[in-house]
Amino acid sequence: MSPTATTDEDGPDIARRAAAYAVSFDPDDAPQAICDRAALVLLDTVGVSLRGSTTPHVVDAAGALARLWGGTQADGATTFATADRRSPAVAAYLNAAGGTTLELDEGNQRSAHPGIHTVPPALAVAESVGASGDALFGALVAGYEVGARLGDVIRPMRDGLHPHGGWAPVSGTVAAGRLLGLDERAMTAAIRMAVTPFVVGHWDAALTGATVRDVYTGACCHHGITAAGLADAGLTGVEGAIEGCLLPYTAARPVTPALLAPFETLGERYYLADSYVKQHAACRYAHAPLDALDRIRQRTTVDPADVERIAVETFELGLRLDSTRPENVLAAKFSTPYALAASLVTGGSGVDAFTEALVADDRVRSLAERVDVVADEAFEARSADGEWGARLTIDLADGTTLTETVRDARGGGDSPFTREEVLAKFDRLAGDVLPDRDVDRLRDRLLDVRSVADVSTLLAPVLA
Repeated sequence: MSPTATTDEDGPDIARRAAAYAVSFDPDDAPQAICDRAALVLLDTVGVSLRGSTTPHVVDAAGALARLWGGTQADGATTFATADRRSPAVAAYLNAAGGTTLELDEGNQRSAHPGIHTVPPALAVAESVGASGDALFGALVAGYEVGARLGDVIRPMRDGLHPHGGWAPVSGTVAAGRLLGLDERAMTAAIRMAVTPFVVGHWDAALTGATVRDVYTGACCHHGITAAGLADAGLTGVEGAIEGCLLPYTAARPVTPALLAPFETLGERYYLADSYVKQHAACRYAHAPLDALDRIRQRTTVDPADVERIAVETFELGLRLDSTRPENVLAAKFSTPYALAASLVTGGSGVDAFTEALVADDRVRSLAERVDVVADEAFEARSADGEWGARLTIDLADGTTLTETVRDARGGGDSPFTREEVLAKFDRLAGDVLPDRDVDRLRDRLLDVRSVADVSTLLAPVLA
């Protein structure tokens, strides 16, 4: 469709349909399993953002942005990198950036990473307006469900565009719009403005280790809040912005009713059910090979010095992660050869397996150069249904061959992590930043967020 200026007589479009859902959604209507999952997405995202915000370039960005966008704001939102309050847009920008650096943020089997694009802006706006925990919760679910659908229909993206962008500001816009009390018309305008102008990033930043990639999410969250604020002020968007402006330039598939069908299930089917949690601090495409390595080591000891060759068979997109010589920590998180080599040397694949020292370690580099990543038709066929699997084969010097096949990486789908495993991840990450007593307080508040009277106190343990 050809986009046109917004008028009072606008016909229905995807933005209008999404807005109708966004303003009418009642979290009490959601199944308990979805509510439980949403609480875990909130908890997991805060834990990852809190720990990731200690990353030096995120702290440096906070200082630079303070000079450009202003510093502390008494009635603002909690900002993890500075342990104070900043304007909601700046807090969302920095907290989202912090939540991306570790490559541990929540994702979705059928979409991209809705959690990191929904939680930071929702928290920031909820804090600044003194919303209730229940209002925040409704905003989170609505923002996640609308954004995840757009993240679904936009993929695969054109010409190497990275999925942290294009669709992503919509999640924050919907969440912020609900918290600002936008009506259906204003919410429609907000969604339209969230995608025009659109914010997009490129895969090359991740693959080459350009740390601008870590602020893709921040830019999207900042833009999402801005769009909601502009709509609240009465500014208007473009009718057909999603179908006529965003998708034709970003999505690889043609815009058809079939492509947009996920928006027909708003309020009936929940994308939160397809959410996954990450334990490996690397791109999701590397998780199945890492899971396979973990399974092999559960049944036998693998001495890195005995490894002659490692073969990874996986789906086509997994080939993007075939670099054997990443230049820095960020690029290492997008290198399956490095991730496997570092895991063999250190015994794990969490935050501590991705350091500048290990990137330069001769043992890790030597092992990574022995890893081959190739495409397999069977895994590629299943990837279309959201299963990202791999087969790992390790050839040892004594002639032994170790093989393990993983149909889909752990964390979601048919093999989610348990509630206890997700809580342990939060405790581990938050515990690197806060005293144990504050970790406990923060965890309990986040899990019981719907009973919080005023969200401005929710993150108090961070500022204690």
